Amino acid sequence: MRRRSSAGVAFLLCALAAWSCTAQQRQSQHDFLAVLIDAASKKPVPSLRIILAPKKVGTGEIDEGNHFFKEGVCTIDTALTGVSNDRGEVKISNVAPGEYVVFQIPSGVIKPELNGTVVTWFGGVTAEYNFSSFGSVLVKQGSLAIVGGKMVVLNGYMEGYVHPSGTLLGISTTAAGELLTVRVPSAGSAPVTIEINTDLPPSSPPQPAPKSGQ
Repeated sequence: MRRRSSAGVAFLLCALAAWSCTAQQRQSQHDFLAVLIDAASKKPVPSLRIILAPKKVGTGEIDEGNHFFKEGVCTIDTALTGVSNDRGEVKISNVAPGEYVVFQIPSGVIKPELNGTVVTWFGGVTAEYNFSSFGSVLVKQGSLAIVGGKMVVLNGYMEGYVHPSGTLLGISTTAAGELLTVRVPSAGSAPVTIEINTDLPPSSPPQPAPKSGQ
């Protein structure tokens, strides 16, 4: 009887430990709330799908013309996505703490093959990015500058096709030429304001009301 009792206690302790670990993981994930603001107009950006890609710094490093670059890596998780409402508000559920690259999905459609795609780039003080997982990257708007002998997109917007899914992703850069990222805290908080560059056409100015009798 004692042996059975000891085995039962051991099993119960293991079960409690596993449940505690699972509970902690669930508590560390929460709803991520953000407001998308157009960087140029400072107005909310409605009906835009974004996707968060967990970011990490890789071990790769290259020396090109005495400029050192650290490898940046992010993996696309198609579950970490949401569409902004008319006020630019977007909600993404079950987001763990960490730093994420913010991508845009211009079409609003995410192909299943996109999940797990790894996007790798080399960036450093020169803010030069070589997107190894893109078939092509097209600069839609933004300021071009020569930094460290390289052409760099500053405070701009790019689009690139990710293979093998062929999904078109939008990429925003900051005024310093860095990728647009967001840091998710370890606990829930107020919505985060994200100034995002887009390729949305400018809104037409309001037309004056017709005069009576015309």
